[in-house]
Amino acid sequence: MKKVLLVVCCFLVLVSVASGIWATRATNIQQSSQSVDTGTISLAPGLTMQDMVAQSELIVTGRCLSTRSVWIDRSLVTIATISVGETIKGSEASTVDVVLPGGADSNRRIPVAMTYPGAPTIQPQEDVFLFLTQAGVIANSYAVMGFAQGKFSIVENNQGEKLVSRDLTKVRLQAGAGVVRGNFQTTYLSDFKAKVREYLR
Repeated sequence: MKKVLLVVCCFLVLVSVASGIWATRATNIQQSSQSVDTGTISLAPGLTMQDMVAQSELIVTGRCLSTRSVWIDRSLVTIATISVGETIKGSEASTVDVVLPGGADSNRRIPVAMTYPGAPTIQPQEDVFLFLTQAGVIANSYAVMGFAQGKFSIVENNQGEKLVSRDLTKVRLQAGAGVVRGNFQTTYLSDFKAKVREYLR
């Protein structure tokens, strides 16, 4: 009788341990699925500056006033509202809404985030130089040309000179029949604007 009781007790302990491990794994799976990473690196057709100038419907400089995330067909996007400082190509407007892939919904019981490695990001109060096309997903909104290729940050160096910079290190670009990894680029804002205007002639 004691042996039977010992076997039953051991069995119950094993069942308890197994269900505890299963519950922990289930919880971890549920928590990890709330942050969706859609890939490790993004692929986009490579564009030259001349391509972007020709294909953009709007080219502007400005400052991001705010960002907000919304759901579009089961995907999260971030809408950045840009206060336009200068319109280089396209119709002039005081503000422009730019739709960016990915976002975060913190209003749910379990917050959800979607990220796209290498996607363009714009932070509130960031100064930007943008090559834009009609987004289509939201009325009167725009998307960055060539995934992240058409978004440049405007920054200052130690001498107070304005530069534009772009980080494409997480983007693979199609170049002819091959694929190359993007790079980090910095140039003077005045030279950059002059080149854009040259291509607009």
